[in-house]
Parts: sequence; structure tokens; C-alpha cells
Amino acid sequence: MSFNINGSEPDIIGKLCQGFYLIQQQEAEVVTDPANTTFLKFDGEWVKLCFDGETIFWRDTELPSVPVNNCFSNCLLLLNLNEFEGVVGFEVKSISYDSNGESVFAYITFSSGITLKFEYHGYDDYTQVNC
Repeated sequence: MSFNINGSEPDIIGKLCQGFYLIQQQEAEVVTDPANTTFLKFDGEWVKLCFDGETIFWRDTELPSVPVNNCFSNCLLLLNLNEFEGVVGFEVKSISYDSNGESVFAYITFSSGITLKFEYHGYDDYTQVNC
């Protein structure tokens, strides 16, 4: 699996992160897509990171809103991760990408030493984030 980038990588290197949110997908009380969409705020503006197939999407966006759901069995959840240690209040030092036969990766490293590793599992269609 290779990767390509759709949209322009945001100009966030050296900028202080002001916000961090994730939208997760839940099915039957189990989180099936832990990092479906990632929202990051820099200079008062929000950017969105998400994946599909071999594509990494970057988009300018607005403040993430709470998803509206109509049932308990399949829903989206907005996580406010502004208190996640090492991200909000720290500068982005680098962004890099990679892929292997099964996944596409995006890495965002902060001045705190934390690297958020986003891994999109293309065959199973979900994204997870680790540091």
C-alpha cells in the first residue's frame, strides 16, 4: 500500500497547537474507528486530518461540532482532547508520512517530545492514534 496526500499540508510547523479533537465511531458500545477524523487548531484556525484508502486528506475546517446521532447501535462521538499531555500548548516540530502493505501513517511530532502516530488500516477501514 502506498499513499498520496489530497489537499495541502497545513503550514503548522513551528506553530503552537491550540486545540485537539477526535471524532470516533462506535458500534454496539464498541469503538470501531478511534480516530475517524482529527481536528487541530493553530493560529485560531482549524485543520482536519482524515484517511480513506491510500489517501491522507488535509482540509481547512471550522470548529468541530458535536455529531448528531439517531440511535445507540451506531454513532459518532466528539472527544475534546485539549488536556491530552504534550499536544495543546506545544509547537509542531515535524510532519511525516509512511505506508506498508496494509496501512498508511501520518506522524505529527510536537516540541514536548510527543509524536502522534495516526495509522489508517485500509483493509478494515479504521484509523487509530498512538503516541
